[in-house]
Amino acid sequence: MKNKCLKILFVVVLLFSVFSIISPTVNADNQKVMWGKTELKKGQIGKITVLSNTSLLDKNSKVVRTLKKGEEYRIYTYKGTNGGLYGLGGGLFVKKSSTLKYETPSKSKLTLLNIVNKTPLEVHFIDVGQGDSILIKTGNGKTMLVDGGENGNDVVSYLSSEGINNLDYVVATHPDQDHIGGLIDVLSYYKVGTFINSGKSHTTQTYAELLTSISDNKINYKVPKTGDKISLEENVDITVLHANENASDNNDASIVIKVTYGQVSFMLTGDADSGIEEEIYNKFNVEATVLKAGHHGSDTSSSKAFIQRVKPKVTILSYGGDNSYGHPHSGVVNNLKSVSSKVYATADYCDIVVTTNGFTYNVSTGCKPVLQEETKPVVIPAPKPTPTPVQTGFKNCTELKKVYPNGVSSDHPAYLPKFDRDKDGWGCE
Repeated sequence: MKNKCLKILFVVVLLFSVFSIISPTVNADNQKVMWGKTELKKGQIGKITVLSNTSLLDKNSKVVRTLKKGEEYRIYTYKGTNGGLYGLGGGLFVKKSSTLKYETPSKSKLTLLNIVNKTPLEVHFIDVGQGDSILIKTGNGKTMLVDGGENGNDVVSYLSSEGINNLDYVVATHPDQDHIGGLIDVLSYYKVGTFINSGKSHTTQTYAELLTSISDNKINYKVPKTGDKISLEENVDITVLHANENASDNNDASIVIKVTYGQVSFMLTGDADSGIEEEIYNKFNVEATVLKAGHHGSDTSSSKAFIQRVKPKVTILSYGGDNSYGHPHSGVVNNLKSVSSKVYATADYCDIVVTTNGFTYNVSTGCKPVLQEETKPVVIPAPKPTPTPVQTGFKNCTELKKVYPNGVSSDHPAYLPKFDRDKDGWGCE
């Protein structure tokens, strides 16, 4: 991975190239899908909650024991005979009755159960300078590239280093050069299954070349609608939260997608501005574990209202360290700080990879940020005052009072007994 982080100033020498932070909330070695008080198991079709004491029966309808109020039990089978029998496994049953509350697991619970101990999902935020490029890789080898930065060499080099041979999907969020410029080379080097485009018309030569390349390579082409699903792989939910090919502005045409794998989700916003953000959070649940902040950290995006709804644990800012746009804006950084989001910038951390098994997530970076040596101000001590010399040897009080108008005390070097006529310890007062 390239290291764009080494710059002039004081540099911390890198002893290794990958650094990780692991989410501490779940024990990855002991993953369980909890459903109320009990763990959801494979083959389970539902559960019962005992509302009042109920008899547990064997296969001969003999009472084995009494199930107590408030207890929960897994249900593996249901028989419609004898008024309905719930099977608890091991040849044990309870009769369907008003003393029991029966529930079936939600789709989200079943999805979590399906991904336990499955291969991880990787989301790579590629350092392409001032631009965006995001690679999504599933454990089963499915791939999606979202944008390609401005320079094809950057993204093609990275994809090659990751062993990518083909891409199932390529997404162009909108037709700005810093998002689609690199995709022309991508289409030349890799076989692409489906190209998803914002559909926003644009008059640049780059955009025209991109459309020509899609046509020449006979790539399946799609312009999505808000609410569409992208079928990358089972158990990976990808929803289009915004798409508008008729938008008057390129950024407002940005395709915004949310990728969910178990309990971990990613919000990828393109260059969508705060108005689009408001549309999205009024229609969808936008809460996400990881946010790719809109428009490279510009203050046109990542409004406080949006950030407070997304509540990202991690935020990725994709921008060039030498950009002339002032990215990232201090207001955006403050909005992220207000929700305690850990911020990673490609300008500081190079390529950033978030890996998740659906329960925990791990952030790996290509480099550490360059640290600037703290310059401490030089403190110049104030000069010590030059003491005024003590004058002595006065002949009389007239001379003494020219120097010491109030006279002198008996402990002063200029004091003489002849100056203290009243013997009160003060001369020439």
